[in-house]
Amino acid sequence: MVETLTATAAEIKISFSGVEAREATAALKLQGGEGRRRTIHFWDSPRKGSDGISLPFLQRGVSFRLRMDDEDHGSEREMDMTVKLRPCPPLPPEWQKNLKDEDEDWEFKIEEDRTGPAFRPVLSASLQADMQVDDELVESALRPERGALDQLLAKPHRHLLRDAMGLEKDDLKGLRALGPVHATRWKQDWDTFDPSVAIEEWTIKDLRFLEVSVRVSVADAATTEKLLTQALRNRDVDPPRTGEMKTQAVLIALAHDLAP
Repeated sequence: MVETLTATAAEIKISFSGVEAREATAALKLQGGEGRRRTIHFWDSPRKGSDGISLPFLQRGVSFRLRMDDEDHGSEREMDMTVKLRPCPPLPPEWQKNLKDEDEDWEFKIEEDRTGPAFRPVLSASLQADMQVDDELVESALRPERGALDQLLAKPHRHLLRDAMGLEKDDLKGLRALGPVHATRWKQDWDTFDPSVAIEEWTIKDLRFLEVSVRVSVADAATTEKLLTQALRNRDVDPPRTGEMKTQAVLIALAHDLAP
């Protein structure tokens, strides 16, 4: 039986792009050397049409994201692979609650995404698996031609894609790697918030995005939206008048030269 899902946690986000992102970075006194630097890759099967670039998997609500630490750890790199469903589709019973397997280093969670200035709640589900994989395997998955993404997917990823979206291994053969995105992530302690505020910068080609976010309970979400907006103003950062989906904008930019 498929039931209507609800989340207990929400991620409150305010995103900046272009000049606004640069100005917010300066106002928040962010220094590149103080943040955690990572490289991010996505996968989709981009197509070019009269209406521009289409991203079939993202448009279906499925995204694949690989994050790799830029620090050198020898022959293996610390990384995580995430499959995200947004908006979250109806899920079968075994996926209707948050799950965590510490032995196999993966976590599945259902939460609300709320992006300013509208802060419209969108239910999402994501499964993140931490891993240490040989560089050769990663390079194979990142080939400009259709890479072997399946090698980077953990068994729970495959089960989630099958159970929630009806996607099997053969359905992923047309995926192409999109990247890299250069990311820097900071955490700052602001008096109003516990835990700390997360700030992440993405740069790709001539695009720059900065996202300020905090995770809270759904019960506290509406209050936190106002507090986060005011906290930015107190730091001489004017929240943007419109919210842009940074993942979609970045994927379209990355896909432009690959789409047939």
